[in-house]
Amino acid sequence: MKKIYFLILAFVISFANAQTEGVLVLNEGGAGSNNAEISLISSQSVVTNNYFKINNNNAVLGDTAQDIKIFGDKIFVVLNISNQIKVINKSDFSLITTISANLDNPRYIAFSGNKFYVTNWGGSGSVNDYVAVYDLNTFAHETNIQVGAGPEKIYSKGNKLYVLLKGGFGINQFMDVINTSTNTVESEINVGDFPHSIFEKDNLLYIMSSGNPYISNSFGTFTIYNTTTQNTISSTPFPAGTKPAYMDTDGTNIYYMKDASIYKTPIANPSFSTTPIATAPITVTSYATAYGFNIVNNTIYVADPKGYIAPGKIYTYNLQGALQNTFTVSMLPNQIIAYSNATLSTNEKTKASSSLSLYPNPVSERFFVQGLKTGNIQVYDANGRIILNTVYTQNGVDVSMLSKGVYMVKIADNNTHSTQKLIIK
Repeated sequence: MKKIYFLILAFVISFANAQTEGVLVLNEGGAGSNNAEISLISSQSVVTNNYFKINNNNAVLGDTAQDIKIFGDKIFVVLNISNQIKVINKSDFSLITTISANLDNPRYIAFSGNKFYVTNWGGSGSVNDYVAVYDLNTFAHETNIQVGAGPEKIYSKGNKLYVLLKGGFGINQFMDVINTSTNTVESEINVGDFPHSIFEKDNLLYIMSSGNPYISNSFGTFTIYNTTTQNTISSTPFPAGTKPAYMDTDGTNIYYMKDASIYKTPIANPSFSTTPIATAPITVTSYATAYGFNIVNNTIYVADPKGYIAPGKIYTYNLQGALQNTFTVSMLPNQIIAYSNATLSTNEKTKASSSLSLYPNPVSERFFVQGLKTGNIQVYDANGRIILNTVYTQNGVDVSMLSKGVYMVKIADNNTHSTQKLIIK
């Protein structure tokens, strides 16, 4: 009897500590319906819906999930109508805390140093349009930074925040540049009507605006902005008729959407084709197009809202545009991010501490792995995206092109698999 008991106990412990890898799908849910949720699509292509509810004793996530980010060992979910941020333990998906102070129509979140920053539209009695600042360790609210109308996506690099001003309840065409040392807006850059997407590579920001949705002859704009010199490199209009909706990158190419179609162009020499690499099976109407779009681990993910009346679909494509899979998730999927609950096991900790270690750490240019002669190195950013995948050599790994912040490094050779934190200063 005791033997059976210990076998059951061992199985339960093993199951509880099982490694989960795949992607998380943030499902916005119906506005006012309090049915936002998270779906997990595992690396084996198995979908688990209501993943937050399952791991939190049937608790409700909230109303209208707007943004999801992973930073360190925590997941942050911004809930727009709930005026909340849920902080979740990455390893077991349990709720750590709920933040509600100084949030009014919160939209998107970013991290810098020991702070996190949340864009807010305002509109219910507080001062409109601001970025709320919080302490990452205590989750305490510190201050608000006034910005232009309708702050949306926010990107952190060095001591600057770049905030896209979409307009909120109207139309806007600017990007505010915030200095995090002074918590003030240093400059405002015209990036075209309705800016909605932003990413960075080699100290250049790539910004896509979709054009004024209420004016038929207002089309998209593609802006390149230098974060070193703080000036606009170029501003290129899209072809007539093109109101792009989403943009992301695999590090080499830019991928963007118009209606249900996916387009591709190299970062090094962007040119905007009128021929898509794929078209998702989404019924396009005046209110129903793709609802989310992300590149994760060299896979294109397209979110279909299914007319806002049925559980959403996720379509996956390879980088050449071939359809790979279709998944059914929850209502209104709007974001897809990489996810792994992996932490160092006891054996891995022993191996890492005795034979593998990153140095220097913090690093500014190049790091090395003590005890490793050759193997594979993967560097993940705060969004869980692989931003560097390389074979390790005695020359180390060059990270001089990466922004300051906290990253996760996965090390693999024939004998050892280890995940360690790397700080780039």
